[in-house]
Amino acid sequence: MAVVPTPAHAYDAPPQVAEVLTLHRAEPEPPARGGGTEMDLQIAADWDLWSEQIGRALLPILRRLLTTTPTVTSAMIGTADGFNLCALGLDEGDVSRVSAMTSSLLSMADAVTDVVDKGEDHPLDLVSLNHGTHVTVVRAVRHLIIGQLLIWVTGDATQRSSIESAARDVANAVWMLLADD
Repeated sequence: MAVVPTPAHAYDAPPQVAEVLTLHRAEPEPPARGGGTEMDLQIAADWDLWSEQIGRALLPILRRLLTTTPTVTSAMIGTADGFNLCALGLDEGDVSRVSAMTSSLLSMADAVTDVVDKGEDHPLDLVSLNHGTHVTVVRAVRHLIIGQLLIWVTGDATQRSSIESAARDVANAVWMLLADD
C-alpha cells in the first residue's frame, strides 16, 4: 500500500466568509398617531445580530445614568414589543419579565390616553408609577432606526423629578445614537 502525502493546505479550515450588512434606512412615512414605532425591515430580518450590537452600544448610556444619578437603582432599555436590549441593576432572571411588562404597561396607558384624548394626536411619552419608596418611569423613544424603544428607570420616590429628568436624558442619548432622520 502506497502512502500518498496529503498537501498541507488540505487541513486548512475552509475560508470564513463574513457577510457585511449595510444599514439602509426605510423611506420615511408621514407622521401618524404612534408614528416612529416601526422597525427598519432590514434590521428586523437580522434581529438577533442587531439586537446584540445595539444593546452593546446602549449599555454605556445606562452606565452613565447610574453613575450620574445615584438615586437610580435600576434601568433598562427595551423594544416596544417587550424585548430587552440592555439592563443594569436588575436580577438576570427578572430582565425578560420586566421588559415584557414594561411594553404592556405602556400599551395599556396609551389605550387609556386614547379614551381621554378622544382621538387627539398625542402619543404617550411617559408613564410613572409609585411603589413604596420607589418610583418607576417608563419613557418612549420614537423615530429610531429600530422603531420605538422604551426606557425604564427606577429609583428613590423622593427624587421623582430627578428620575424623570434622568429618563429624559437617556431617551435623548438613545435618540442621538439611533435616530432615523
